[in-house]
Amino acid sequence: MPEIIGRIALLPYNSEPEGWAFCDGRELPISENETLFQLLRNTFGGNFDNFTFALPKLEAPGKCRYAISLTGYYRENVYDGVVSQTMLWVTPEHPRNLIECTGQTVPQNQFMVLRMVLGARFGAEGKLPDLRDKAPAHCRYLMLGQGNNMPQVPNLPEGILGEILLLPTDDVSESLRLCNGDALPKQQYGALASKLGDRFGGDAQHFRLPDLRSAAPAKFNYYIRLQGVFLPNS
Repeated sequence: MPEIIGRIALLPYNSEPEGWAFCDGRELPISENETLFQLLRNTFGGNFDNFTFALPKLEAPGKCRYAISLTGYYRENVYDGVVSQTMLWVTPEHPRNLIECTGQTVPQNQFMVLRMVLGARFGAEGKLPDLRDKAPAHCRYLMLGQGNNMPQVPNLPEGILGEILLLPTDDVSESLRLCNGDALPKQQYGALASKLGDRFGGDAQHFRLPDLRSAAPAKFNYYIRLQGVFLPNS
């Protein structure tokens, strides 16, 4: 999946992947990040006298971290993710198949799959949650309204190994696992085990997933990708 510059991902990593930076409010030189600067400007601060701009400072649940993509496509038309996937967005522009979560009802003729996934979970058929008061300043929660995949299918679009997805569902793909602190065998999930290490606990044969059950918004769950692209550290 081609990355979109400025996309926010929730990652359980201890160190930054290559091409990403943790959302810790740091200042970056404009000259080395001109496209990202054009998107963020001074929304999150910076020092124009020193030719720098600031990244958002976002608090993440558990020992996870929000990270922002420093490279990738600019003004990508669509986002290739999981229908109903919900994510923080920090740039003014966004792919056309993402919808801001403001409590609206989506029309059936445009969002048939999304309506099937949501049902009346948020009070009425096809109604999205209103997450405006849950988002940090200058951020929005967007939900993937259209795509080629439903959460229940066995093969998801390719994504980042270990990335944590926020979904308004209770039954998802075999490629995802609920973030409930379970212990998984290192031998079976070697790549993910190498990324997480003992960050969330474990022993010689097992590593643990983060437990984010109490951190999810009402009627949402956090899931972790068991398969995907292995991002090297910076």
